[in-house]
Amino acid sequence: MIAQHRISVGDIATSYCEAGAGEPIVFLHGAGFGAEGKSSFVRQLNGLSDQFRVIAVDQLHFGGTDYPSDGKYVGRLGRVDHVIGFVEALGLKQITLVGNSEGSFVAARVAIVRPDLVSKLVLLTANSVSPSFGDDRDDAWMQACRQAYDYSGPMPSEEEYVNRWWKGTPICGQDVEHAKREAYRRAAARGQWQIFQKLPEEETNMRLYVALQQRYIFPYLDRLQSETLIIWSKNDPTVTPEQGLKLAKLIRNSDFHLLHNAGHAVHIDQSEAVNRLIRQRHG
Repeated sequence: MIAQHRISVGDIATSYCEAGAGEPIVFLHGAGFGAEGKSSFVRQLNGLSDQFRVIAVDQLHFGGTDYPSDGKYVGRLGRVDHVIGFVEALGLKQITLVGNSEGSFVAARVAIVRPDLVSKLVLLTANSVSPSFGDDRDDAWMQACRQAYDYSGPMPSEEEYVNRWWKGTPICGQDVEHAKREAYRRAAARGQWQIFQKLPEEETNMRLYVALQQRYIFPYLDRLQSETLIIWSKNDPTVTPEQGLKLAKLIRNSDFHLLHNAGHAVHIDQSEAVNRLIRQRHG
């Protein structure tokens, strides 16, 4: 059974979901409108809780966690400190830390700066830590990102939001749909769309997005102490399999797995395969 909790991280009321008992695995969601722990990782909360203590946290201004009082967007680096504080508040050490999409940047950076907290790192379709090509091949994935994270128009209705998920993830199922509907209502009620409409340039300019990787991630990957599992999707236009392979080559102690028939939410599209790979990593 998935339980919902709140804990104070500094002075930030932080929401998280938890299921199971055993070795802790902490999951970090991405950063799109409506993203949160449960809706992103419901199939891991249910699928891995027989063996592990599975924790999915709502990062800053997502889900039920406090929003900034000034209403400004908190970027990836700001979320790093919050996640570190969250792990410490739960009294955890040497966890498995899993990140999808922008959550992979946060997870990788936490593993870099606090190796005492992270023994294993799992990166799921990790476009936020994927090396660019530095040539014309970057144009396609950058354009796909701009389209996927376009908040210039009016906020979608709940049905439009859910239908978009069904279109991109045909096998999302009732478990995911129910969690996505809850997440949409929470985000809509808290004015999250308006926050995303005021994103700073480093979140919308893909060249600046890459610059953050080059400063805070790539110089440190060869020193990562965590065992790293990289799980990639074949069918995500925002990040190519070649970028995943380039990332794997930068991390000395890593395994790379490419899953077909999966989009950006590889942990939903191929949940059984992803869960199996995580279990094997602990075998």
